[in-house]
Amino acid sequence: MRWIRDYIYKTGNKSSQRYYTEIGWVEISENAIATLASLSALQSYGIVGMAVRSIMDGISELLHLEEINKGVQVHVTEEGLIIELYVIVAYGVRIPEVAHNVMERVKWNLERITGLSIKEINVNVWGIRVMEDKKEETFNWEEG
Repeated sequence: MRWIRDYIYKTGNKSSQRYYTEIGWVEISENAIATLASLSALQSYGIVGMAVRSIMDGISELLHLEEINKGVQVHVTEEGLIIELYVIVAYGVRIPEVAHNVMERVKWNLERITGLSIKEINVNVWGIRVMEDKKEETFNWEEG
């Protein structure tokens, strides 16, 4: 995807990345990048969820799936994107290892999916939670 990076077109609007190609342009919003980064982070072992960027009164809030992009800040620089992730990790995991795995996964996924270069990924651990065993609820056809 080197050809995409070579055609980065800087816009006055810093909330998106725009690429010019021979047949048109592609624009990826910061919101879309934040959603991709969040979904990648949630696939990592030891991550319970995303947290709100601004922590108030020392209380971290676990975000619902529809708003997980609020746990990510995207900064656009000339050298590449800087991604700030705000996560809640599971109790008992080795935080440095989990953070490193999150960085690697998010970088790999973002570069693969968008073709953008990633300069930096910072993981901010905003909370620790006990992971609950997820019991799959199945519908019993006989009981109705």
